[in-house]
Parts: sequence; C-alpha cells; structure tokens
Amino acid sequence: MPSARRLLQYVALGALLVVTLFPLLFMTRVAFSAPSDYFTAEPNWFAPIYTPSMESVITGGFSGLLLNSALLSFGTTGIVVVVAGVAAHALARQRSLRLRRQVMFFALTTRMGPAVVFAIPFFVMYSEIGAIDSFLGMFAVYIFYNLAFALWLLHGFFVDVPTDIEEAGLVDGLTNFGAFWRIAVPNAMPGIIATAVLVFIMTWNEFFYALILTQRRAATFPTGIPAFFGAFEVEWGQMFSASLLGVIPPVIFGLLLRRFLIRGMSLGTAGE
Repeated sequence: MPSARRLLQYVALGALLVVTLFPLLFMTRVAFSAPSDYFTAEPNWFAPIYTPSMESVITGGFSGLLLNSALLSFGTTGIVVVVAGVAAHALARQRSLRLRRQVMFFALTTRMGPAVVFAIPFFVMYSEIGAIDSFLGMFAVYIFYNLAFALWLLHGFFVDVPTDIEEAGLVDGLTNFGAFWRIAVPNAMPGIIATAVLVFIMTWNEFFYALILTQRRAATFPTGIPAFFGAFEVEWGQMFSASLLGVIPPVIFGLLLRRFLIRGMSLGTAGE
C-alpha cells in the first residue's frame, strides 16, 4: 500500500495532468464533433465521430501551410543550432571573461524589445528589396529571432564540458575543430538536442512575423487559423481541426527526443 504522502503526490500529478491535457482533449473532441453536438447548452461529448471538418481542412489547402511551417522550422533549427553551437563553444573557451560577457550581452539585446519593434524595420526593408512573402526573408527573420536564445543555452552546455578533455585531444593530435567536433559536441549533445527542440517549437508556433511578412507563398500554419473567423460566424470545427493538425508535429518531435530533452534541460548554467 502506498503511503499517504505518495498517494497525495499521485493525486496532485493526476490533477496536473488533467489540467494540462484538457485543452488538447477539448480541441480534439470539437474537431471531430458535428456543430449540433457542441453548439448546445450541454455538449454531447460522447457523440459519434464527425470527420467533415477535418476533411475540409486537409483538402482546403491547409496542408500547404503545414509544409511551409515544416520547411521553415527544420531549416531554421538546423542553421541556428550550427551557428550558435560554433559561437557558443568559442565563447565558452574564451579566456577573457569581460569579452565573453560583452558578447553575450550584445546577443541578448536582440531579444530585449517586443516583436513589433523589430517587425517594422523588417517590413520596411523587405518592402524595399522585394523580400515580402519569401522563404529567404522568413529564414533571415527566424534566424535573427532564435540565434541569441540558442547562443545563451548552448554556451551554458559547452561551459559544462571540461576543458581538460579537449586539451588532451589537442595533445593527441586533434585540430581545434577536431576537438570541437569529436569531443565537445558529443559531450554537449543532450543540451544541443534540447536547444534544437526549443528552437523548433518557437519557430513552428511563431505568428507575429509570419502575419506581417508573408501573404500566401511563404505563409505558415499559425497565419491560417484566423481565416476560420468569419464576419458573422466562426468555423469552430474547422478551426480546431486545423489547430489539432498544427499541434501534432511538434508533439511528435518532442516525444521522439524527450530523453535528450530531459537530460539537456537538467544541464547547463548559461553563465559562470
């Protein structure tokens, strides 16, 4: 028999799980319910599965928005992790603490203002060079948006890798890049993967820049959700179906890498 303390912990965890999963369960139920089942004073949660809302979303072009989101998210994640990883390792091995702190603070300034502060210059510049609604332009924005965040995280992970191991590799004949690639990267891999998951999720869910800087060609799935809000009615079934489709990829991505994500988030100091 579990102790009273352990039983209380189970009850608390169960309540937390219910509160956490209820929005997802509610969204799923409405996505597969007929309008007559959820537009009532007492919704029928045990009604038969209703699929026309999901079918209309899939066949209505929303899949193209998901593909755009996947392209931008995976591409941004790969570029950001590589660039930030090299920079973070260099900073972690920088002997001048003052220089390291100055560079880290300068990188942090790119995240100090609200998104609208940076969106206006981006919009004006993109309008001048014809980069509105282009994948290249969105890659540039998302790299700028995520680079400082990844740099701060990865810096902490590389600081935790003992320098003695890398120095031993240099003595054995490795180049500086060889020590980075064959020693530092494997030791910091849980943190690197955790950073990649977080960058992917933030890019996947980003709405403001995509709304301002895209129209149709490079539009992402978050910008397609407001389309279900009409002037006189809201297509709740289709909106929740589209939202459910948008939730699935990052959830799968996180589940596949959850072991590394948990280990990575327990490491790193992001500082001295």
